[in-house]
Amino acid sequence: MAIYHFSAKVISRAKGQSAVASASYRSGERLEDERTGEVKFYKRNVQPETMILAPSHSPEWVQDRERLWNEVEKAEKRVNSQLAREINIALPKELSNDHQKELIHDYVQKEFVSKGMVADVAIHRDDKENPHAHVMLTTREISEQGFTVKNREWNDKKLLEQWREQWANHANKALEKEGVQERISHLSNEARGVEQLPTVHLGHVAHQMEKRGVQTERGNINREVQDYNKNIVELDKYKAEKKNLEQQREKGKYLTPSEKADIKEATKSVKGFVTLDKIKDRKAQIDKWEQSIEKQASFTEWKDSKFKEAGDHFHQMDQIQNQVKRLENDIKNINWFNPLKLKENRQTKERAEQAIEKFQKDYSYHDKKLNYHREKLSFSTKEEFMDQRRTFQEEKEKQVTTHFKQKEQIKSECQVLDKAEKALKQGEIRQITAPYPELKTASSFMKYEDALKIKSINEKAGQVVPLSQIKAEIKERTEAIEKAQSHLQTLAKENQKSATAATHFKHLEAVSTKIEKYENNPLMKGKMLFSKTAKEEYRQALSDRERLTKNLESLGFSDKTNFDKHREKLDLAMDKKPLIENTIQEADQGKGNEFNLGFLQAAVQGVEEAQKKEQFERQRQERQKAKQKHKSQENVLER
Repeated sequence: MAIYHFSAKVISRAKGQSAVASASYRSGERLEDERTGEVKFYKRNVQPETMILAPSHSPEWVQDRERLWNEVEKAEKRVNSQLAREINIALPKELSNDHQKELIHDYVQKEFVSKGMVADVAIHRDDKENPHAHVMLTTREISEQGFTVKNREWNDKKLLEQWREQWANHANKALEKEGVQERISHLSNEARGVEQLPTVHLGHVAHQMEKRGVQTERGNINREVQDYNKNIVELDKYKAEKKNLEQQREKGKYLTPSEKADIKEATKSVKGFVTLDKIKDRKAQIDKWEQSIEKQASFTEWKDSKFKEAGDHFHQMDQIQNQVKRLENDIKNINWFNPLKLKENRQTKERAEQAIEKFQKDYSYHDKKLNYHREKLSFSTKEEFMDQRRTFQEEKEKQVTTHFKQKEQIKSECQVLDKAEKALKQGEIRQITAPYPELKTASSFMKYEDALKIKSINEKAGQVVPLSQIKAEIKERTEAIEKAQSHLQTLAKENQKSATAATHFKHLEAVSTKIEKYENNPLMKGKMLFSKTAKEEYRQALSDRERLTKNLESLGFSDKTNFDKHREKLDLAMDKKPLIENTIQEADQGKGNEFNLGFLQAAVQGVEEAQKKEQFERQRQERQKAKQKHKSQENVLER
């Protein structure tokens, strides 16, 4: 099963450690430590799979493992310097090697490299049961020129907890993607409410000793823990089965005899208690089974076509050989002793030889074409081909029969699962709607998804919530949204009105200035007597002032002072706009653990649709009864 192991430690000179030596040990590569002049190399039976991930702005040399860690050593001057941080992570053995690599790559890139660290990753698979990754991380920021300052924020314990949690999330997504049911958690057993004891990490030395059959103290601790956990697992299994049985009995109260029979029939298919999750899982297995059958049938069809193609080539080659033999016999049977037919015989021979040459080219063409089929169908001679084709045809006939039976079995099993699924859903609908008298007869018309919405509302509330209460909440939240939206619309209109008025006042000020220029300046007054343009400009200014004044009055502003007071009030009201918008959001999305308005509306809509269908069906039945009654009365009258 997938296990969770995530440990972090610091590689430090204070412990007598070297970044280069640590990188060599984990990567299995020969590296020279420039600080000491020593060459570090630790031979491994299985070469680790390695990769170096770095921020995009890093210098190219970070991809050179030897230089990378020598540069780290050079950047640290103190005798007790922290050189690197190492993360040791257990990889899910349920995943393939490629998927393990993809998982650790994505995790390291997102959690470490994106934050500015350089990561040297080594995946160890010496033990197939214990695949794990060593991730060496730099402690300094890096620029295009090289390492700069230490980032102390990377030492935060909260960040470590975040890394631990994110590893579990990444791993679980990868397991889910590959269809693996196992999940891991960064939480302790106690935090998860699990009674099992955690095992201790063996470490490399103890692991190797245990592998050789030498018992260690840590190994003995783990064996005792495993024995204890085995008993806990059995107890948990019993509790789960007991709980499942109680739930089945409770649900059984809401099932009809025929539905119980349908569910019972599915027990063989799901191998035990029938639940919707088990039905879903079994259908997924059947889908894969069906895909496998189709894949096999497709391959068989392809192989059959290749045998036919190869057979056609052999047939053509046989025909060619027969034609060549006939022509060779014709040449052999020419009577050269008749001098009168000498010319004719030579022409006959020449034509035959040309035909033979063409046939030989055709033979070579078919023979070359057969090379593809020899490789794909694994035969060398025609005899081998005939044997293989005969064997293939026999296998094909068996496969067709087998696939037919399997498809019939799939069809039958799917019908059984569909009936059981329908029965379980109908029973759960009745169980959910049982506390609602208004849904007593409408439950059979209710969709399963809509019933689950009612169930979710009740579970979150911790009690049965009356439909009237749900509708009242919808009404209250809808009215709050409408009121807030109306307020926002009013603010928008007032804001627009204010902006229009501000523009008018600006123009009015410019026009008034122009009028004053003509009225208060004797020179401009005189100019109007002689200049039509000046006179027209003055008249236009008067007209504009009158128009703008009327427009402002229609907007409700008699003067600038009145407008400024209105603007002040509007600015205060606009300051409250975020609060109004928040009111809409809260009413729509809900506060805290509340359901959003759309969910509640969908739940009520589902109920109302079921009630309408129930009413329609009742009316239909009443019309049918009336029609039958009328027909019976007519029959009586006819008698």
